[in-house]
Amino acid sequence: MTRRVQLRIVLIASFSLLLSFVGIRPSAARSSLPYWTEIPQGGAIPNAIWDGASAYHQGIFYIFGGLNGTYPNDEPVADFSAFDVDTLTWYDLGQYPGGPSARAESMMWCVAEEDALIVSGGRGPFRRGLDLTHQDTFRFDPVHGWTQIAQSAAEIGRANRSTEAVAVRKKGKHKTVAYAFSGSSSTLPAFINRPDGLQHDLVRYKNGWKQVATGSPAPRARAHHPLVYSEGWNALLVYGGYTNDAVNGTGLFTPENYLGDLWWFDVGTETWDQLVFDEAAGPGHRDNAKLIADEHNDRIWLFGGSQFDGTTLSDLWYFDLHTGTWTRVDTAMTGPAPAPRFGQFYFTRKTATAYELYIFGGATAEFAPVLLNDMWRLTIPLACGG
Repeated sequence: MTRRVQLRIVLIASFSLLLSFVGIRPSAARSSLPYWTEIPQGGAIPNAIWDGASAYHQGIFYIFGGLNGTYPNDEPVADFSAFDVDTLTWYDLGQYPGGPSARAESMMWCVAEEDALIVSGGRGPFRRGLDLTHQDTFRFDPVHGWTQIAQSAAEIGRANRSTEAVAVRKKGKHKTVAYAFSGSSSTLPAFINRPDGLQHDLVRYKNGWKQVATGSPAPRARAHHPLVYSEGWNALLVYGGYTNDAVNGTGLFTPENYLGDLWWFDVGTETWDQLVFDEAAGPGHRDNAKLIADEHNDRIWLFGGSQFDGTTLSDLWYFDLHTGTWTRVDTAMTGPAPAPRFGQFYFTRKTATAYELYIFGGATAEFAPVLLNDMWRLTIPLACGG
């Protein structure tokens, strides 16, 4: 969002706190390797939380919803906060009434030309024996607050998913478009093996949800997969996640449900291309990873995620588009690093000298974890030699 919106948030907030950049390592910025920096936080720091939605625009990082515990106490919340990246200050925006109900994993993105946010879909807890999914869509701006957007029956069906959503500005049209691919659409037991447990399509939002006819080949339906947009490549990127049992046919949730494939969707031609199959020589099968599109070096970076056995990861890899190979990088990195986690809020951005990944919160494991509310920044210098 614009600086005008930032000023509105400052006026609405009950206080403002400016922190110094103590703890940031200036010497590390000169390294050609990626490095982590823990970010000091001031203001109304959110509680420890995971599996919510996040969005970023022009210096403001927004988070909504999530879970304040894990099974059997994984209760959803409707918390709504904004973090000013320049002043390192959190603001609680929960004073606006009429917004989305408590939920996890909703889709959220910024509509820059309207100084607004959109929140759509999401879910409640799994393993309750109930279908606790959401199909509604809301718009927020600091002047008008929350407004529920009317939807047709078809749009309601397309909004019924918990997944990532990415914002795209189409060239020459000055209109933000959000894409969502697949995602879970049920919280009933064994949801991924139900006929309606996973969405199977790519949809976009521009004045409502519409299906994108992509043809074949296309990625398998999945959940808990990263989806990012690259403006320079005008492409969507998808990696891994977990899928149904169409291959093993057992009806059980097994390691084979986890995927390790990498896909590229050309937004201009609306076609998919599979860059990586399930290879053992790379990050391998996982969900909840984070992707960064490195257009400067023609690389796709991957951070962390979780595996079938419950292992939570904090490794860092890049895929070279020229050689078609993966390289692991974190083993050569030095300095502090965040605890392994999944379900963290996050955003990525490009600066004049680096690509950056910010992460906030998350859970160290699915069962009996530690919930977090720390913030870290991964800096990948543009001149990174890997």
